Amino acid sequence: MSFRSVEKRGLLSRLSFMALALSVASATAFAQSGKGGPAGRRTETLNVIVRAPEGFQLSKTEFDLYDGGIPQEVESFSRLDTGSRIVLLVDSSSSLRAEATVVQDAVRAIVSELYEDDQMMIVGFNETAEIIEEMTPDLDKLQASPSKIIRKGFPNLYDALIAVSDSLSGQAKTGVEKRAVILISDGYDSGSKTKFDSLLDELQDENIVVFAIQVPDRTRGALLRDKPKPPAALEQLTVATGGAIYPIASVAEGAKAIADDLRRNWYRLIYSPSGINTINVRRILLMPRAKGVVLRTKGSHPGRFK
Repeated sequence: MSFRSVEKRGLLSRLSFMALALSVASATAFAQSGKGGPAGRRTETLNVIVRAPEGFQLSKTEFDLYDGGIPQEVESFSRLDTGSRIVLLVDSSSSLRAEATVVQDAVRAIVSELYEDDQMMIVGFNETAEIIEEMTPDLDKLQASPSKIIRKGFPNLYDALIAVSDSLSGQAKTGVEKRAVILISDGYDSGSKTKFDSLLDELQDENIVVFAIQVPDRTRGALLRDKPKPPAALEQLTVATGGAIYPIASVAEGAKAIADDLRRNWYRLIYSPSGINTINVRRILLMPRAKGVVLRTKGSHPGRFK
């Protein structure tokens, strides 16, 4: 299979998804995305990852939601048992501090945790992003893909994340609600045109959850101009979207934890913002009332007219 380079934003999505399918479902996605609602009300949808004691059934009355510091009424809160659409984004740069075999084993460990109705696309990135395997539920194809990853060049991480965000936004327009990126990286970006803050805004606006399998930092803590240090970048990307980080040294445990979040712990929360200004960036806070319950969601809503 020949590799196809993705050199500008949006090309990956155009290669992967049919425009006709997007247009058919666009009205539904428009309402779900928080840009419309019944009787003209604006609604917002949040992905919520719930970690709770075994057997605990969480309802909308057992936590508090704050949007921009103002308490909000939750209209609906329910677990999503449907399959996920996942992009496994793998740093294929030559200076990554992980042997090729270690990265390949990490890919296989993640693929092995997929469920029957999940689908995954595998993308490698250095200066450009390359589709290693198109979005597919075929485990045999996905398990064979790690050997196709070629190590070379430098990592333009932010540009690659923007490209796969565009791809996953196309999935939203076909009605898919559970969309995630699993990133194998140390968080280092070499020369992306995309700015980090713009990347975070887009991921949050598209309701994409980022998980990370963390590779040791190749910069060893060095300061970087106009961007966060690699470990801080991974921390912000995951915390800001409701995801989590796991070390590559424990990738089997991390892959299982991610699979549990995607399958068993993923909830959808819908509310109509009240008393807030949607032009501004607004912090989102979920406060559980019961002990032992942990709720993760995106850290904020980007400003709508920035």
